[in-house]
Amino acid sequence: MENQENSMIGRVGHWVQTSLLVKLASIGFLTLLLLIPNAMIQDLVRERQSRQAEAINEVSASWGAPQTVTGPVLSIPYSEWVQLENDKRVESIQTACFLPQAVHVDGKVDPELRKRGIYEIVLYQSDMTITGAFGKPDFAALNIRPEDVHWDQAKLSLGISGMSGIKNSIGLDWSGTAIRLEPGTANSKILLSGVSNAVPVDPETETYAFSVPLKLNGSGHLKFEPVGKETTVSLESGWPSPSFEGDFLPDRREITPEGFSAGWKVLDLNRNYPQQWKGAEYSFGTGNHPSAHFGVRLMQTVDEYAKTDRSAKYAILVIGLTFLIYFFFETLRRFHIHPFQYLLVGLALSVFYLLLLSLSEHLGFNTAYAVATAATIGLITVYSAGVIKNLRLTVQLSMLLALIYGFIFIVLQLEDYALLTGSIGIFGALAAVMYYSRNVDWYNQSETAKTV
Repeated sequence: MENQENSMIGRVGHWVQTSLLVKLASIGFLTLLLLIPNAMIQDLVRERQSRQAEAINEVSASWGAPQTVTGPVLSIPYSEWVQLENDKRVESIQTACFLPQAVHVDGKVDPELRKRGIYEIVLYQSDMTITGAFGKPDFAALNIRPEDVHWDQAKLSLGISGMSGIKNSIGLDWSGTAIRLEPGTANSKILLSGVSNAVPVDPETETYAFSVPLKLNGSGHLKFEPVGKETTVSLESGWPSPSFEGDFLPDRREITPEGFSAGWKVLDLNRNYPQQWKGAEYSFGTGNHPSAHFGVRLMQTVDEYAKTDRSAKYAILVIGLTFLIYFFFETLRRFHIHPFQYLLVGLALSVFYLLLLSLSEHLGFNTAYAVATAATIGLITVYSAGVIKNLRLTVQLSMLLALIYGFIFIVLQLEDYALLTGSIGIFGALAAVMYYSRNVDWYNQSETAKTV
């Protein structure tokens, strides 16, 4: 009886050792199991991205936030009368807002790199001149009587989203009159933050020319609100990788390794607010009208964390293909590899992404990828040489691993064609597997396999 039990256990053990079904099931289980450390590494990538964002915010807070320039906007108070039942009238002071006929911005954006710990942050210093002209305020179009207008209380406001980025006093040339702009806008419900001051407005004057030299420190983007009936913006910079953002792309742009230049032209017909209104019917930066700003962001050419995260998403492909190579070597060459040995190889493949993340913070992504790939392939090759004990198969394994990592690297470099290239690569891998396994008699593999 005891001999029968031992015989049964032996047969079960032999079946477990030689069964292709058990082997495939164990490989599939290990592949899924190894996704757990891969998910932990992806969480670590997101944590490091969060720390990078914190560093950027800290530096930006002291240097200058992303800047959006709006204006100028001319605000003129007027009296509004309410008739009471006792034939008395009550006066309330309201504000009419007028936008310029033309605005032209001519600016230069000088990039500056700062470091906070291991993180590199792109900042900029902008030097621009805002020029243009206001036409005669048309109160009749707003159904306001001329005698109710308080011409002597007119104010000009210029909206600036990041006040901490102002590093010089801001002067205004108003039709030949020099005026210093002060902190705060004429109406915070219309322009949330910025500078303003009183300006002389004569009801008999047809045109008011203005000029505002403006120097701003900022980070991230530099944008403009097209308040003019015709707004033109010309920018140039020594930064070679701009990202043009907002509702309008530049009409002209030139990007070279030495920098870029770009120009926009926006009409009042391109936006969803008028040239004049009463009260706070329209406001900038508070959500009362659709935003129409546009501009440029100084992008970092290499984002190590984004590329590492994209690379980690291919982990199941790398692990699956590597295990498939081992499985074919094991099946077609008639030897066995223990599931624990599969597990060790899979852990080496997972540690690759940890190496890639840590090294890319100091060496850059491309160099880190090369070093991590060489270390991982070297480790697996040395280990496999002891497991397989066949030099030719070990060399083939190393070459196939190098091909897999090389293919993943190429896919990571292709922004627009990554999906297409990846799909073709997976299709090619499947075709190769089908080709080399076409003559395998899978039903007889378990019968003829032997252990080494």
